[in-house]
Formats: sequence, C-alpha cells, structure tokens
Amino acid sequence: MLAWVFDIKPSGIEKTHSADAASPKNVITATQPTNDLSIAVLPFPDLSAEQDQQHFCDGLTEELLNVLMQIPGLRVASRTSCFAFKGKETSLESAAQRLHVAHILEGSVRKSGNTLRISTQLVEAASDTRLWADTYNRELSDIFAIQDDIAERILGALKVKFGGDDLPEHTTRDARAYEYFLRGKGHAMMNSEGSLLKADELFRKAVEQDPGFVRAWTALAEVNASRALFVGGGESARQAADDAGTMAVKLAPDRADSYLASGFGHLAGQRYAEAEREFLKAIEINPRLVRAYHYLARASLHQGRIENTVQYFTRATELDPEDWESPMLAIANHEKLGDHEGARRAARIGIKRIERHLEDYPDNPRAYYLGLAGLAVLGQKEKARQWAARALELAEDRPTRYNLACFWAGEGEIETALDCLENSIQSRSWIENDPDLDELRDHPRYKALIGSLPD
Repeated sequence: MLAWVFDIKPSGIEKTHSADAASPKNVITATQPTNDLSIAVLPFPDLSAEQDQQHFCDGLTEELLNVLMQIPGLRVASRTSCFAFKGKETSLESAAQRLHVAHILEGSVRKSGNTLRISTQLVEAASDTRLWADTYNRELSDIFAIQDDIAERILGALKVKFGGDDLPEHTTRDARAYEYFLRGKGHAMMNSEGSLLKADELFRKAVEQDPGFVRAWTALAEVNASRALFVGGGESARQAADDAGTMAVKLAPDRADSYLASGFGHLAGQRYAEAEREFLKAIEINPRLVRAYHYLARASLHQGRIENTVQYFTRATELDPEDWESPMLAIANHEKLGDHEGARRAARIGIKRIERHLEDYPDNPRAYYLGLAGLAVLGQKEKARQWAARALELAEDRPTRYNLACFWAGEGEIETALDCLENSIQSRSWIENDPDLDELRDHPRYKALIGSLPD
C-alpha cells in the first residue's frame, strides 16, 4: 500500500493478482465522478483464522495514512478519525460524511504463517462506485510488490501524482523486519504502558533483523521517549530513546524524522536545549511536521521559556485541525504571560476538538483531564468537576493524577492537588515551570516533593 513504498520498490517480481488491471472484474468504472481529492482509510480488519494479526493490520492501515498525507493536493482524514471506525459496522457513505471525504479505501487481511491474502477497494462514496479493487494472494516476502502495485492503482484512480517522478524513498528490504515494524506500530498507537513495552520489543526485533531500517529506529526512539516521559519508564527507556535517535541521524541525516527521533532522545534524557536544536532541524527539513512543534513547545517549557512555548503550541494547533493537546497545554502559558484572551481562544478551540474526539473515543481519560484547563478558563466549573471524576474513573495512572493536580490547584483545593501530585511525575523542570502549579509553590508539601526529585 502507499505508505509501504517508503520501504521497498523491488524490481523483477512478477505480479500475480486475482485479475488484470484492465479487467472489468478489477475496474468497475473507469471514470472519476468527482474532483474532490479527499480520502479516508478505514482500519483493515483481521480475517485470519487465529484472529491474532490485528496489530499487524493496524500498523498496515497507519502506514497507508502516513504516505497518503504526503501527496500534494490530496486531503486525508486523520488517523484518529479513521480509527474511530475500527470494529464498527457502518456504511461507506456514512463514514465518508462523518470524515468529510469523497473517497474511502477499505480492505482486509488474512495471514497464516508466511502467506498473505490482502483484499482492498477504493470507493467513491457519494455514488457508491468502486474506482478500483483487487485481491492479492502472496507470500509475506512479496509484501512490497503488493504494496507498490496498490500504490500505483490508487494514484491512478484518483489521478494524483507525487511532486517528483519517484515515490518516497525506501528504508528496508527485509519483509520480516517490516512485519515486526507494522505490529509494533499497531501496539504503539494504543499508548498504554503495556502496549508501549510490546511496541519496544517489536521495534527492537525489526532493527535486529535489519540494522539499517531507519524508520524502525525512529519509532523505537519515540516509543521509549513516551515511556520515559509519561509512564515512568526510567533510565532504561531514556537510554533506549537516546541510542535510537542517535542511530536514526547516523543512518539518515537528511530526513526530518531522524532529527525528530534524536530530539525525542534528548527530551527523554532531560537535555532540553539539545532537544530544541534537533526539533528545529526537523522543522527546517519539513516545516509542517506537527509533532516537532508540539515537542519543541515541551522542550521550551522545561527551560522556562514561556513565550516560545506558546508560539510552538499555537503553531502545532494551526497545522493539525484535530490536535486538542496543544491548545490545552498552551492555556496556562497564555495566562502566565497575561494573555487572557489568548487563553480563552485556545480553550474554545481545544474544548471543541475534545468534544468531537469524545464522540468517537468516550473512554479516553487524557481527553477528559487535559480538557479541565479549558473548561476552567471558560467558566464551566461543574462540567470540569464531572470531567475530573470521569478521568479518575477511567484511569489512575501518573499522567491522570498529575493533570488532576493542576486542575485542583486552580480550584484552590490545595491538599487535594498535592495528594494527586505526589508520585505522579518525575520531571522536576516540568513541575517547576508549569504555570498550573503556581498556587502550590509555597506549600511545605510541594517543597518537599520538589526536593525529592532529581535535578
């Protein structure tokens, strides 16, 4: 599939699809009734007999989305929006209306040992017209040949081309390494402590299988940085993130995601100036790399550079219309600068996005607890208390407790805030520079807590 072409475009492999490209069985119609170049990719279900390949399928879907987003002129529904349809029965027309796209790509995967059966179709939703469809019965080692063919077919059906003559560069030629990578991506998107550990294991297998697999190194850096920053992964996670980021830059010093990975390593290792430098390099290569701006803002906050923090969170908010974390995290920093209107503006944007997100993901505790800052600024106190209770009901992990501490501090519930803050986070510089905790600074319990954390 499209994103897979990042990894290989082999030559000399004969295509063995179920039907020829010109066959009526394959191409239901040769016309494209609309000029709206927009598409969503619905998660590919696992139809394997053992039902043990869903993470492989999820990684596959995410890869396709990633590369589609790089095609000039093609509007692509976000991963978050597309995965809201995972496991749900819905008509393609309804999905297209909800996602505001003209085209839907859907498919399925059966995998047994090294044998793959991938079925896929591209549909123009409004007319329920199939623009292209095919089924591939191949070995796992042929996955790249399948992907290349699907890429060509989709581009042809939508009448879009990449900016240059070539498809994106490849970073592995090893099908087994790529399988580990896809499964790792599937686990990583779940973003829990257990799933991040499993993703780490699979990305390590990918780079052991192919030490030159750049994208696996970047994924390994990101997943371990997440472990170190958000779920108490400790020194082993920090070191793993640092090592992987260093390797990514060594292997591919011309790629934006290599410097993003390096930045993750520095951020996890609490080297914030170095992290800032790497994120800026990534942005220089790709000025629309949203995650680079988001984490650049985090690096700035750790250094107490509030104006830069606001600037970078704002840019991330502008670039990604579904990013609700950046505007929520910007609110307290706007307030710190005395920009109360900026805080309210960020709150309105963020709450609107969170409420839309919760329609699809009603059990996401992070959406509830990050939304508290916005509700407080907008004066919706009772709703904020309801969201705080819901967040705690769904999860009582470190991030939840920390963000509840921020909320209760703002409400003047100092002891409750300190109860939540204890054992909630390990980054001293973040706590010291987070404006949400200003009400706690003079309290003896707060001073004792800060004193217990490493510099």
